[in-house]
Amino acid sequence: MCRVQMTMNKKQELQRKAAVLKQYEVYGYQVAYFLLENEALAAQAATEALSELLHNESFFHQPPPIQRQTAKQVVMKQSLLTRASVITSNSTP
Repeated sequence: MCRVQMTMNKKQELQRKAAVLKQYEVYGYQVAYFLLENEALAAQAATEALSELLHNESFFHQPPPIQRQTAKQVVMKQSLLTRASVITSNSTP
């Protein structure tokens, strides 16, 4: 019974985190698209940023205005990394 309860708690926690991240999905894409001006790259950067935020436990304990700022910073970082990756792959012979 204890194992089932732990599984339910983990599932509920993941659902709670998903609900929080969903609030920043469109915003993250908008920030990434503004920086990258490419739909596919913006989607990639936003997805990677949300994945990074999922593993950042402190993010989920921040008040919403701070979460938004943190999300923006992570999306900007991922956008720059995505852009750098494209530039590097295009310059390799």
